Amino acid sequence: MISSLSGLAPFPLLILLGIFFGALKIFDLQNARTFNLFIFYVAIPCVIFETVTKSNLESIKFGLLASYFVMQTITGLLAFFITHIFFLRTKAEAIIWGLSVALSNHVLIILPLSQIFFSDSISLHVSSIIVMDSVILISIVTLGLEYVSKIKVDLRKYSQDLLKNPLVIAVLMSVFVKTSGINLNDSVAETVTSKLAQTTMPIGLISMGIILSHYLNRVLTSLTVTISFLKLVFAPLALLIITGFFYQFNYPNYFLGTFLVSLGPCGAFSLALCAAYNVNPSEIVKAIFVTTVISFFILTLFIGIVLNNL
Repeated sequence: MISSLSGLAPFPLLILLGIFFGALKIFDLQNARTFNLFIFYVAIPCVIFETVTKSNLESIKFGLLASYFVMQTITGLLAFFITHIFFLRTKAEAIIWGLSVALSNHVLIILPLSQIFFSDSISLHVSSIIVMDSVILISIVTLGLEYVSKIKVDLRKYSQDLLKNPLVIAVLMSVFVKTSGINLNDSVAETVTSKLAQTTMPIGLISMGIILSHYLNRVLTSLTVTISFLKLVFAPLALLIITGFFYQFNYPNYFLGTFLVSLGPCGAFSLALCAAYNVNPSEIVKAIFVTTVISFFILTLFIGIVLNNL
């Protein structure tokens, strides 16, 4: 338990550092937006590229990915209907709420944790969920936002814009390098990609803290409590039931990676969509903060139990 606590300690400390910078007005919301743009356009694509090119893709259990995607679909739709019907949010905001529940903060928190505490097979499945979310889930949500935000949706333009998405470009490039057998070991490209990928977690968490410093009043509301329950209780239980029913818990070591992602807090990527579609992020950032705090306690217990039984 002590080792899991020490391993998790840097994550909340970086968020607190961001809150400190924001409270002292050293960095403001515009700075946080710049940090997030760097993460979206540079750091996360490097994470995806490094993950795919260095992974054994044949080891991915696609049945587990399918189970996870079914869970995401169920919880995301549930969050959409609850926020739209019961909390009277607009369709655009409700879609972003659905994404925040369907996604976990896997790039900033779960992937680094899996690399610190567990084997490569577990971090591989965390990475595979990141790739799946980048290509499939975010694309579906973006199309939904386009549909509810505009009178007419231009599917051709949407497809062109999707191919310009840095996450999609990173996936396509990394798959090409992997399948063509190009060896980047010890090359300049590998060194640069690796160093940029390592900036994702610290910059992302500090940026989250800066944003939080502006919205820390009345953190616990009926909406944030409801979202926290959906994300940290309903989603992991749903994954257990779906995986047990359809996949019979085959390959338990690999399932550990997918289950670890389900214990993560709400996805911070939803904040980028708030900026793109003029949705007020104040309640969403509060939900991210609440689920992050609770998730740290859950992850500490979970990692401690797993490490004691390995």
